[in-house]
Amino acid sequence: MDLLTQGLIGSGIALSIARPDETRKAALIGLLAGISADMDFFIQSNNDPLLQLEYHRHFTHSIFFIPIAALLISFIVWPFFRNHLRWSRIFLFSLGGYLLSGFIDACTSYGTRLLWPLTEARFSFNIISIIDPAFTLLLLLGVGIGIKTQKNAMPRLALVIAAGYLVLGAWQKSEIQQLTASYARQQGHQVERLLVKPTLA
Repeated sequence: MDLLTQGLIGSGIALSIARPDETRKAALIGLLAGISADMDFFIQSNNDPLLQLEYHRHFTHSIFFIPIAALLISFIVWPFFRNHLRWSRIFLFSLGGYLLSGFIDACTSYGTRLLWPLTEARFSFNIISIIDPAFTLLLLLGVGIGIKTQKNAMPRLALVIAAGYLVLGAWQKSEIQQLTASYARQQGHQVERLLVKPTLA
């Protein structure tokens, strides 16, 4: 998904586990962690113009890279937060912020290498558009209220509703697949490949 949405998911998760006095710091660390998976975009080569395409949404989106990424992010942000947060809290917010980065990108049609290095396969669930303002606005509202009130109830609620939004997308995709397959059978068509992709909202 887009960087803003990725960051908001990371921020929302960090806020959900933050104490009232940690709210703003947790939100910022979660935001940075949430967008950091897409830093693989900067892997480039002048000799190989396709290298960027090959490594975007690659190992940084693998579930096995999550703890490594959280550790790296913690080391990077530690100098800025060491007087305000314990190392364990910084790591926890980094881990929470990074946790769903690969998964949320796998929910789009681009796909990610979720299980690298076990497999090079790209997982693409096709249940939400790459940019979905309704989804992003929902998260923005939850995170904004969470920061303002210094309570984690709204970020948690926003994340639950966001999860429901993704489940709804998966259900809609399944319904369309069944409807299309049924129509094809009625017409006497043999379906070799059926691909359903989402659109906005």
